[in-house]
Amino acid sequence: PDMYPGNCWAFKGSQGYLVVRLSMKIYPTAFTVEHIPKTLSPTGNITSAPRNFAVYGLDEEYQEEGKLLGEYVYDQEGEPLQMFPVMVSLDYKILKCQEKD
Repeated sequence: PDMYPGNCWAFKGSQGYLVVRLSMKIYPTAFTVEHIPKTLSPTGNITSAPRNFAVYGLDEEYQEEGKLLGEYVYDQEGEPLQMFPVMVSLDYKILKCQEKD
C-alpha cells in the first residue's frame, strides 16, 4: 500500500465498518491504522481520517454484535501510522472495525 490521497478503503458517508476474515484464528495483540498526513492532503486537513472506532471479534461474518476487543481514538495531530493495543485478548478468525460517533 502507499500513502497517496484516494488510495484507501473509503467509506460512503460519515460512518462505516470493515470486516476481515482470516484463514485461521489468531490472538490479536494490537491494531494499526494509517492515514495520510495533513502535509499530503490536497486540502491541508484529514477530516476523513477515522476518529473514534471500535474493534470486535466475531464468530460469524454477518454477526451483528461481537466481543468488544477495544475502543480507540485516532489522533489526527499524531503520526500517520498509529498502533492501538488490544484491551481483551481472545482468539478470533473474523475481526470487525467500526467507526463510532
